[in-house]
Amino acid sequence: MPASTAVVNAGRAIITNRIKGSGTEPLYVAMGTGTTAVALTDTALGGEVETRTTGTSSRTTTSTTNDTYQVTGTVSATTSRTIGECGLFDQAALGGNLFVRGVLASTISLASGDSIAFTFTVQVTSSVI
Repeated sequence: MPASTAVVNAGRAIITNRIKGSGTEPLYVAMGTGTTAVALTDTALGGEVETRTTGTSSRTTTSTTNDTYQVTGTVSATTSRTIGECGLFDQAALGGNLFVRGVLASTISLASGDSIAFTFTVQVTSSVI
């Protein structure tokens, strides 16, 4: 369970871009060693390690039909790592736009060959004001 997670500012730009029919779907799952709290101004992970994995996306139902965007993906360690964060990007290579960043409630120690399966869920909500 994450200590904190947010669709960051650049992620909100991805959403509006996709509504307009432009941009790239944020499918690329990354993990890192950083533990700094999530900020809406984040544009990258604090210490990204390993190659980003192409996740599988779907629409699911949390409160109303298809109100949630979900991406699942597994990232493997090529050496011993202590993982403290994860992110979802719109590009496979380093760089690209960060959509969601999460900091784990506690770090996870991995040995070479170990992997973590990440699931990102973004529920779209609204209210009458």
